[in-house]
Amino acid sequence: MAKPTVADVHALLRISFTAFVDKVFETLHNGKPMADGWHIEALCYALTRAQHGGLKRVMVNVPPRCLKSIIVSVAWPAFLLGHKPGLEIFVVSHNLDLAIGLSNKFRQVVDTAWYKAAFPTMSGQPLKDNERIFRTAQGGAREAISANGAVIGKGADVIIMDDLIDASEVATPTGCAKVNDWIDGSLATRFNDLSEGVMVLVMQRLSVHDPAAHLASQEPWHHLSLPAIAEEDLDVPLNKSEAYNFKKGKLLDAKRLPKNVLDVQRAKLGEANFLAQYQQRPVPDGGGEIDITLFQRYQILPKPYDARFLSIDAASGSQSGSYSVIQAWQMTDECLYLFHNERGYWPFHILEKKVMAAAKQLQADFVVVENTHSGQALIEVLWRNEPAHIRRQLIHPYNPKVGKEERAAQAMVVASDGKAFLPHEASWLPDLLSELSEFPAAPNDDQVDALSQAVNHFRALLKSRYNPKYKNSGRVLAAW
Repeated sequence: MAKPTVADVHALLRISFTAFVDKVFETLHNGKPMADGWHIEALCYALTRAQHGGLKRVMVNVPPRCLKSIIVSVAWPAFLLGHKPGLEIFVVSHNLDLAIGLSNKFRQVVDTAWYKAAFPTMSGQPLKDNERIFRTAQGGAREAISANGAVIGKGADVIIMDDLIDASEVATPTGCAKVNDWIDGSLATRFNDLSEGVMVLVMQRLSVHDPAAHLASQEPWHHLSLPAIAEEDLDVPLNKSEAYNFKKGKLLDAKRLPKNVLDVQRAKLGEANFLAQYQQRPVPDGGGEIDITLFQRYQILPKPYDARFLSIDAASGSQSGSYSVIQAWQMTDECLYLFHNERGYWPFHILEKKVMAAAKQLQADFVVVENTHSGQALIEVLWRNEPAHIRRQLIHPYNPKVGKEERAAQAMVVASDGKAFLPHEASWLPDLLSELSEFPAAPNDDQVDALSQAVNHFRALLKSRYNPKYKNSGRVLAAW
């Protein structure tokens, strides 16, 4: 094969943003080549889609030291202006020193001979430049801005937000709110064309109140969230036809973030901060007691099963502020699978109908209900609807003897033994995982209560199977 010519190399740099990033890294690191990483390819692909109009909102959450700023704030503006020198680009960082530092690296790239040869139509206007602003001869610009900086009277086609909050600062609701309000009231209004403007946010997660959480609550974003250690199997797109299978337990970047380095960071930061910054899973203050990585995942629910049952957490009323929750679980080969989960602010008569309908539709062998407050009333209703000789088999009152946190801890014993399974995908799964991650500081814990109730009842059934001192629990154990 013939050796590529200089023209071939320049053509590749114009066509491939991934190849361009490699060259930028080499330029900024005195000729040192960039170590390959599939996550770099995934990030480049997301930005390429944004460049060509396929995405208008891109959110990237990755751990520190994953080259996100070089790729997003240095290389991408240079690549965009190389193709369209008339673009106006804002690059926003949490302070002006960082913003100017990234601006200087951008200038270092566009001033190279190779860049000028690859993009001959893009040229600067030095007389109109200053430390923060690089202007092109075609009327475009890359402007460095600090969070909460003045943007009145300015316009942009592309807005890049790179780590808007410093990890060394306490990410309080008030501190986050100041930045979030500035994004809403000032920055997001500066698009030259509101319908066509592209916004990219890249940051490590810091708080449940941070800009990533705030912006995601407002409109749909293309979300590339990559933890340092995979917590579930993920298929991450690398190009139009290829995806990388990021398997549970694998490291995102074994060269830059090996296991020993992550262990040190976990010890230094503490579990909550590590979950936020490295796992992209922030929890509220006081949360994080449940390790969701201990749950196994299933793609297809096993067909054979020993029993199915409902776990009900009944709220004290539709105006109580608490949800009622109906979960359906399946027992197969001494393992437990959650396959249905719904919650709502339901009046008691609606909850009653929903439980009966779910029991019939999902073919539940029995129903577990906490024997307190509204649960007692629900138990009485269910008993009235069943013949006396099978009530004991179908309705299992749950009588907790410890508090919510201890019940959750007991349930996690089953999860740590690899016997508790959640689906790989389900419409209700994100809300459940969020509540589990934030427990006991989550705004609601009703799904956690239903889950711990189900798992702990399952533990009791296992014991009753093997230990004669436990009473037989009905037809379920007879089937075993």
